Amino acid sequence: MDKNTKVIDLKGKMVAPGFMDGHTHIESLWVTKLFQVDLTTLKSKQEYIKAVSDFRKNHPHDKIILGNGWQNGPFKLADGTNPGPQKEDLDAVVSDIPVILYSIDQHSVWVNSKALEMAGITKNTKAPKGGMIEHNADGSPRGVLREGATNLVNKVSDLFKLTKEQYKQAILKYQEEMHSYGMTGVMTFQLKGVPVIDAIGELEKEGKLTMRVSGAYFVDPGDNPKEVVKTIKAAKQKYHSDWLQVHTAKLFADGVTEGKTALFLEPYTKNAGMGPNFRGDSVWKVDEFNKMVAAMDKAGIQVHIHAIGDGAVNMSLNAIEKAAKANGVRDSRHTITHISAISDKDIPRMKALKVIASLQPFWFYKDQYYELEKSMVGEKRALAFYPARKMWDKGVTIAGSSDYPPTPDYRPLNSIETGVTRNSPYPGEQDKNMVRNASQALTVREMLQAVTKNVAYQIFREKDLGTLKVGKKADMVVLDRDITKIKPKNISETSVDYTIVGGKIVFKRK
Repeated sequence: MDKNTKVIDLKGKMVAPGFMDGHTHIESLWVTKLFQVDLTTLKSKQEYIKAVSDFRKNHPHDKIILGNGWQNGPFKLADGTNPGPQKEDLDAVVSDIPVILYSIDQHSVWVNSKALEMAGITKNTKAPKGGMIEHNADGSPRGVLREGATNLVNKVSDLFKLTKEQYKQAILKYQEEMHSYGMTGVMTFQLKGVPVIDAIGELEKEGKLTMRVSGAYFVDPGDNPKEVVKTIKAAKQKYHSDWLQVHTAKLFADGVTEGKTALFLEPYTKNAGMGPNFRGDSVWKVDEFNKMVAAMDKAGIQVHIHAIGDGAVNMSLNAIEKAAKANGVRDSRHTITHISAISDKDIPRMKALKVIASLQPFWFYKDQYYELEKSMVGEKRALAFYPARKMWDKGVTIAGSSDYPPTPDYRPLNSIETGVTRNSPYPGEQDKNMVRNASQALTVREMLQAVTKNVAYQIFREKDLGTLKVGKKADMVVLDRDITKIKPKNISETSVDYTIVGGKIVFKRK
């Protein structure tokens, strides 16, 4: 302490380590809010179409329209199936330029006929492995592409180009918002062709970066392992400061339940409309996936694997286990994220392999996806999703995360409450029975550890982040009440009074 030290009398308020998010896409939704069609707050097909129509009227000279945020739910048919929206609805308001709209979970795109035409997609086009092209009854493409099939319109979407300065605008907007939620650090991911990590690096040089960032690069089927290693090692060498570090490769093992693209050990229900014994599919060929994971492990690169279904989790653990046997055991901290379902036999394997579970507690209740999940896999299996208590008790390290923007409201206090109550954290819903499997709830202190200490461990920063201790970075949050001593349903109503990063106040409640 010296003459420049500012002393704040908190009068009994709670101080905690700064909240951290172990899986987020920091620029995505702010890019949409600033430069595209934002559908995230809308709930119906009619609202979606009006938003696209209004955007076209306000941007008459644009050569392409991109957007984000539609949900699969409003398009469920009377027979229980859900093939998603149709191109014809978009054609009615925009037919002369391509329209490409990403779903809220980022695993599907809804396009108009012009986009299909420019991409060369017809009724005879075959989807790549792990991908899906939805069709109308007459066999024509419906206008919805899922998982790997979304890449078929990449050349068309490339007509929409943002500058690095525009990405920096979006990142700064996110940073301002996340500090207001008590957040001080994140792990984020860079899509190919999107200069997010470079933009973050420039913001650091400009003295504008006030969040700790761990970065990862996307890796796709067909990528050359040697080239991936070369790219990530170069980024690791370039970005290794207190503010920005890169040491991770992001892979997708499967898709999502609501898109019928998650990989399960047991079949989907008939509502998937995919016939009997359909279990979904992996994004990768298993041998290719195993080779990529082994190459990353050998090079000392952490893998961060998207796995929704228990089949994809099993596949991921198999690959990590093979890599460990081939390369020897090291402090790899490989991570599997989402884990909607996991077999009881695979939980102790996660512990034994020291694989981190990056979970999204925001999804632990009967949320917007639950009805779709129930329709696709049945009520019993959907209720059993996210067995956090089983995993914690078996010694699996659970790191909290949001997967923003599929979770557009990513406030960590909501995450903590939902992890404890397994119910909605939102006023008007908290007293309803939206509970999903209350037996899998964690305690408040466990949830606090998940969104602080455990994320710091996940991103190799436990020596200087994640706990309040002399010698560590002064990253902390001040709350207006002690959330360990109040009713759990009131945690989400707690106010963030200060967010402090490196000893500097970056947010103060007015």
